[in-house]
Amino acid sequence: MKKLAAQPLYKQVIREVMAAVEAGEWQEDESLPSEVELGQRFGVSQGTVRKALDALVAESVLYRRQGVGTFVAGMSDFLMRGRFALLTDPKGEVPKIELLGCVKIHAGEQLAEILGLRRGAALWQVRRLLRVAGQIVGLEELLLPEANFPELEMRRIRELKGNLRELCWRDFGVRLQDGETRYRAVCAGSAEARLLQVELNEPLLQLVRLAKDFSGKPQVWSVAWLKTEELAFEPSVSA
Repeated sequence: MKKLAAQPLYKQVIREVMAAVEAGEWQEDESLPSEVELGQRFGVSQGTVRKALDALVAESVLYRRQGVGTFVAGMSDFLMRGRFALLTDPKGEVPKIELLGCVKIHAGEQLAEILGLRRGAALWQVRRLLRVAGQIVGLEELLLPEANFPELEMRRIRELKGNLRELCWRDFGVRLQDGETRYRAVCAGSAEARLLQVELNEPLLQLVRLAKDFSGKPQVWSVAWLKTEELAFEPSVSA
């Protein structure tokens, strides 16, 4: 492993593991070598390897199975990994995605600041519905800088079943971190009420997220509105 003097060893291991994952050395849901084997490969201690893997697990690049090992996480995005369930149902159901549209808009001052862009920069606005057992349970709007994701196509999004996280990686080489999700109770505005087929001002659960790449650059801003009167939403941290 080529060492960088100013960078802690565990961060160098993170860089090397990420490079191997991105090169396809270990595929989705494939087990990594043991911590001892990785330590020998990178010329560092087992403790340093564990610290690096812990960081990648926290970022949802990897996941662990107790007593089995560490695996490469899939590329399903946050809402597609979550489950909607009755409070008495321990399992719930993963939502199905219905793509509504992909259009180009221009960033206002607030969005430009969030995404690190100039005001008026071109954005892709992707809207999709979430359904469980055929019923609409949520609406999500995602905004991506057109400069980072040129020629984004509805056809390609449909091919990947609405999974933008996978599309960003496979087509543009941008691997996204999950990022922090903020929740709040809101009332349905006119657009949300129309698309979710609810009454104006009906209570909804709003989820707001900013997904960054692994260099820390903002890439995708998303807002979701969920109907939780009958079903509870349970997020998941691994694919």
